[in-house]
Parts: sequence; structure tokens; C-alpha cells
Amino acid sequence: MIAAALRPLALVALVGLIGSIDGCLESGSPSVPLQPGSPAASAEGSGTVASITDGDTLRLDVDGVELRVRLVGIDTPEVYPDVECFGPEAEAALTALAPPGSTVSYAYDRDPRDRYDRELMYVFTADGTFINYELVAQGYAEALLVEPNDQYYDDLVAAERAARDAGLGLWGQC
Repeated sequence: MIAAALRPLALVALVGLIGSIDGCLESGSPSVPLQPGSPAASAEGSGTVASITDGDTLRLDVDGVELRVRLVGIDTPEVYPDVECFGPEAEAALTALAPPGSTVSYAYDRDPRDRYDRELMYVFTADGTFINYELVAQGYAEALLVEPNDQYYDDLVAAERAARDAGLGLWGQC
């Protein structure tokens, strides 16, 4: 039972490692070149992950204020109120990338909030991993245009196409 629950986390780690190694071989750089954007170039602030709500939503503590954050540009299968195919796996993948207690950086696009008053953010791990992109690239999410927020939309669509073509994640299971 526990081994089955850990499989999605192991897959996240393995796919991320392979992607990082593959990208470094292509560019000769020790960074993660397959990911668009860079926290150093685009991060506007940082915070501590308070909790994960589902595969594309989390709570982030920024200077003592807890923000409800929706990862902009992506959509994952739901886990509430009904569980959709690959929803729990997407939630586990976000938890693996941004575990509660970890520090992440964030950036906004043009429109900082959605109609539910959640913060719309691009989120980066401490090592520079672009979480929104990783979730799409590994097949846990699909690209979603939330106009006017389109800064990384083309990159997310390309990542979705590659994941779909490879049958990764939800594209191979649902």
C-alpha cells in the first residue's frame, strides 16, 4: 500500500532528474535549461508553502500573510469535490515539488488574481525548478490560458504536447 502511494513521488523525482540531465547534456550547462523562465530573472518575492490544496492550488505564507495561490497557466484534474482521473497523482506531484514548509519564489503575470480572489502565480522551487512548467511537462497538468496571463503559455503548450505525445501522466492513464 505504501509502495503504491510513493510511486507518483518516485516518478516525479526520476522524470525531473532525467529532464535535468538531458537538458544539461544538450547545453553543457549545470542549470535546468529545458525550463523557460528563471527565478533570478522573474521572481518578485518568496514565501513558505503552508499547505497543498490540490494539484494546482496551494497556500503560501508571505511575510505572515497566508495567500491562496492558483498556479497560473495550468489545470490539473480535480480532487474536490469529486476525484477525477490522475487528480491524486497531480496533488502528490505538487506536494513533492513544493512540500509544506519549503520556500518557493513566485512571479505574477498581468492579472494578479482570479475571480475567486486567489493569487495567480508562477512558482519556482529554491533550486530554480519552474513548478507550473514541470507539472505540465511530466503529464500532471495541461496548459490553460487565463487571459491576459500568457507570459509562458507557448512554453506550457509545447510541454503539454510533448507529454501527451509521450503518454506521460494523465495522457497515458486517463
